[in-house]
Amino acid sequence: MNMTNRGVKKKIPAKVLHDAQLLLDQVISMLEPHLVALTQTERQVLVKMGADSFRFLEMSHEFAVEYPELFPAFTEVAIFKEEFFTARELWSFAAKLNRLRENMSDTGMAAGSHALETAMAFYHTVKIAARHDIPGARVIYEDLKSEFPSRCRQHRCKGLQLD
Repeated sequence: MNMTNRGVKKKIPAKVLHDAQLLLDQVISMLEPHLVALTQTERQVLVKMGADSFRFLEMSHEFAVEYPELFPAFTEVAIFKEEFFTARELWSFAAKLNRLRENMSDTGMAAGSHALETAMAFYHTVKIAARHDIPGARVIYEDLKSEFPSRCRQHRCKGLQLD
């Protein structure tokens, strides 16, 4: 992520964001009919697969295919294969989505932070203008004051004393 002192270096063009949203909607439409939505209780009772257990799953799949006679009789190799392939592909897909989500979150955080700093500077200028009875400044100040982020009031947003 390239940032300058004043904000995000590269603006994401509106068309890129619009097209990405359309593609995301298309991906959701394609996958949603095949996905499962678990309840909180179902999530709690399932055996969890993480990065450390994925290699175990992969090796078990390889051995089950090579030695089907050792596979438990109470289940089917074909079902295990389907579940393995689904888990593997979705695991890979989810990893890509997680990287994208993290990068989008970081970019949004950086852009939002710089935009909020600029908004606070604007607020401060309007506040000074209102004190000097500049026409229109009082109304703008009162409107902005009511929406000023409470978190900034409590923590003074990096020491900026605006109120």
